Amino acid sequence: RRSFLPGLSNLLKTAEQRRRTESWQRVVQHPRATIFRVVADVGSYSEFLPWCIGSRVLERTVSADGAGEQLSTEISVGFELLQSSFFSSVTVSPDRGCVHAVSEPNDYMEHLSFTWQFAPVGETACRLDLELDFCLRQSEHVLMWDLAQDKIMSEYVGCFSRRCTELSRRGGDAGP
Repeated sequence: RRSFLPGLSNLLKTAEQRRRTESWQRVVQHPRATIFRVVADVGSYSEFLPWCIGSRVLERTVSADGAGEQLSTEISVGFELLQSSFFSSVTVSPDRGCVHAVSEPNDYMEHLSFTWQFAPVGETACRLDLELDFCLRQSEHVLMWDLAQDKIMSEYVGCFSRRCTELSRRGGDAGP
């Protein structure tokens, strides 16, 4: 078996060295309710996110107080030969403007969690705060992430924004 960069695995042996915690903040020109609905509509991700080859909600439970939902989801991602599925527990809290997910470990990740928070900026814009915490299993994947993270996150936020625009033009609702 040949390694992508010989010796890299020795540099990033421990889980703490393969762990990444990232935060992004962006302002998008969509009302809070619109972008929130697009992010909360996990079942539609495969329609507009790059590398997402499948997305579905396996179970949906309304919270006891009726203020949100708990979803069990499966997201399948892939790029060339790298493919994997993520089974996640997603908490959707419209009143708090928050979507939080925790994924089960898989072949590529020891853990993954993320939180989207949405704050209005006037009537037609919203500030997105995204916090991402994960630990990759392979040192080579850590290097790829470190090199491409800004491009990946910028592309994903752009995809959510374009989805809002598309749904607004169609006059359709963005989901739950």
